[in-house]
Amino acid sequence: MGQGKMQQIEMNRRGMMASLATSVAGAAMAAAASPAAARSSEPGFGALQGLIDSYVAARKVPGAMVAIVRRGGFRPVYLKAGTTAWEGGAEITPDTLWRIYSMTKPITAMAVMQQVALGNIGIDTPIAEVMPEFARMQALVDPAKGLDAVPAEGPILVRHLLTHTAGFSYAISANGPLEREYRRLGLLPGSGPSTLLPVDGKVPDLQGFLIALAALPLWQQPGKAWRYSVALDVAGGMLERLTGKSFDRVLAEQLFAPLGMNDTGFEVPVSKRARLSTNYAWITPDGKPLAQPVAFDMPAKSDWLRPPFMFSGGGGLVGSTRDYARFVQMLLNEGMFEGRRVMAPETVRLALSNLLPPGVFYDGNKGYGAGAALAIFDTRSTGPRGAPVGLYAWGGAAGTKFQVDPVRGVGVVVMLQFTPSQRFPLDVELQEAMNRDLAPPARPSRA
Repeated sequence: MGQGKMQQIEMNRRGMMASLATSVAGAAMAAAASPAAARSSEPGFGALQGLIDSYVAARKVPGAMVAIVRRGGFRPVYLKAGTTAWEGGAEITPDTLWRIYSMTKPITAMAVMQQVALGNIGIDTPIAEVMPEFARMQALVDPAKGLDAVPAEGPILVRHLLTHTAGFSYAISANGPLEREYRRLGLLPGSGPSTLLPVDGKVPDLQGFLIALAALPLWQQPGKAWRYSVALDVAGGMLERLTGKSFDRVLAEQLFAPLGMNDTGFEVPVSKRARLSTNYAWITPDGKPLAQPVAFDMPAKSDWLRPPFMFSGGGGLVGSTRDYARFVQMLLNEGMFEGRRVMAPETVRLALSNLLPPGVFYDGNKGYGAGAALAIFDTRSTGPRGAPVGLYAWGGAAGTKFQVDPVRGVGVVVMLQFTPSQRFPLDVELQEAMNRDLAPPARPSRA
């Protein structure tokens, strides 16, 4: 199942039940307001600027911010359009805060890769060597029918965590017997107080999550197929075991401090609340499309204003465009950022290579690197939305996107907030805009 479909399921789960009912009035205000005119114009990126302008003009989002970086020093080009909200929104800046949801996954994956480079773990190390509770896993016989299971045919490897091939599922992925057990036990990483349902159990901390998860069967055998899952949340717990530190501290020490990502974390301090954007839903709690979006997580009352139930390596971070552009810059530079070595070049190259087990593909014909999708075929000749080989990219449930393009030496970060993420085809529109802006100039014809 592709990223867009899985993120639709994700947003059916996140934030839709309790908060929509209290936000209907905001939709009427949004419909009455006129789109803000704040925008920027940058020579050379007319297609990308036009794309975000069109989203604001069509009232898909109140505003958006884009960062483009190239190899070398951190000299981002910023594009913007609109404001942070339809209801009294502020001017968007590179330091506006956005919920990045599943764009947390590549960050978690790179923290794991740093531990690989240190020799503390290997790509093909069984995770049970670090977390013994995962030593004797079982896998479901028929995920649709019940919890009957057989012994796993092989161990879960670190590689499987990084590529969603460990055999886990997500409570947001389906409503089968295993997913219902996830809900009953509160195995709901990324959930906040406003998103839990009466049937949901109490969400444990990260180590409690690992213990409860390991006692359940896997949805499928390890290494056999790609399935969107809690794998990167398990990876976060593994990092705690490896380092003896809390997961938030691991990220802060290994990535955020070295990269100067001072506005990225699992909680928005009160002092930064004014910079938090508003998130909008385009569907009802039961998944039906809305004619007008509804504000459901706002700066005045957001789940990110308090500590999370658990540190979610799969979807718990909030951050700024500037911060995520720093992360993308480091990957594009193969581990270097402003003269500092954050990751070894060979580690970055491995992380941005196809790590899927043999014979396994993501979304039909794609590979998967550490925490994000990977183009393993150059499809630019097939049409205006084709991608070069090696394109490493992912998105978040609120529409955010990023790309690292080693072939053309460019990275891009798109920040906006609409849910579910597949409500609009931003993935393909972004690729088309980048291809237009990065196309080589046409050669003059000879008379």
